Amino acid sequence: MSAEARVTPYELILEPLENDAFPEIRAEAEQRGRDALRHDDFLLLGLAGATLSSMIADDAPPEAVDQYGELLWQGYRFWSAGRRFYAFGEAITSKLIAPRYEMAGWQLAAPPACYLQFPNQRFWTRVASDAPFEPVDGCFVTADETIVDDRTLVDLRILLVLGLRAERPGVSLVIEHLEIAPRDAEERAAAPWLAGEDAFSAALPGGEKRGLRTLSTQGELESLVLRSLHTLDTRAKLLVAHPALQSAPADRSRLAYVEVRDDGGTG
Repeated sequence: MSAEARVTPYELILEPLENDAFPEIRAEAEQRGRDALRHDDFLLLGLAGATLSSMIADDAPPEAVDQYGELLWQGYRFWSAGRRFYAFGEAITSKLIAPRYEMAGWQLAAPPACYLQFPNQRFWTRVASDAPFEPVDGCFVTADETIVDDRTLVDLRILLVLGLRAERPGVSLVIEHLEIAPRDAEERAAAPWLAGEDAFSAALPGGEKRGLRTLSTQGELESLVLRSLHTLDTRAKLLVAHPALQSAPADRSRLAYVEVRDDGGTG
């Protein structure tokens, strides 16, 4: 059964910036000789700062600046890369969270920027240990090659989006950043075990029966993203393109997207 993509945080928060802010930020970067695709260069641009100020409430906590700065940059990267949007179905997602996931010597390869959307309310997490659990919609991901001590690494930035609702004015965000050698991706993602329990367990009351899973650690998030990128890179037959829509219900995405289906085999 085909899965319809849900409305994305890009559409709810960032899409209006395509008309002026994003092109103007790109023009300023070119004029000043900066690379707006680089996180730090982007945030030093005057127009990026002004746009960020307009997105943040006056009474927002200090950490909101970092979180929404990351969201703005990730949105710019998503736009610049052609709005690559992947929606993972239920069956393939179940394979991504299996105790082990075989990658057969895979070396990390990823789109320069994309948004990965997971089944509705399948994953839950929280922004802090004293915060309530919220459902995960998906995550923005950027990947850039970098050279460190004569070694080629992939600079991977992940922005997890929680609590997304069409009627809610904002979202909760979790930032993850890692540098990884492409050949190390398989081992990093193979088995993100936790002390005393399996990875991707169900910490919510009744969650196991409903198929809900919890992302409790950095390792689980990294593993989920790396396994997802492996699927996109190596299993082209699972990818089904859907065109953009002129109009859609409030909870459905209008963006063109690629559905990631299950092939019926094992991971």
